Amino acid sequence: MFNIIQDLEPGILGIEAVGKITHEDYCDTLIPTAEAMMRDGPIKVLCVIRSGLTDFALEAMWDDERFGFKHWHDISHFALVSDHAWIRVAASLFTPFYSAKIKLFRIDGLAAAKEWITCAT
Repeated sequence: MFNIIQDLEPGILGIEAVGKITHEDYCDTLIPTAEAMMRDGPIKVLCVIRSGLTDFALEAMWDDERFGFKHWHDISHFALVSDHAWIRVAASLFTPFYSAKIKLFRIDGLAAAKEWITCAT
């Protein structure tokens, strides 16, 4: 599921992925929240994926890519915080396809990721 991180400045969508990520998580939480914020212009995203992520459904992976390509101009900065090697590799592979400035951080760098996403211009 996705938990929305509440203590961020306006214009920054903070999400934490925990447990199993499903198609419904995208349809019910991530997409409506992000698209509501995007009405005011491009947003910044802080995505935290800790070791508690147990599964990422195939349909959810498709939702992620479809959402990313649909809104590739609506996200100006993207901070990905994770120690999962496969997630970091996947993010690195897709980085050239997005116009957003993307930066990867390890879990112990969460404070640095929050600072980067807040100060990024």
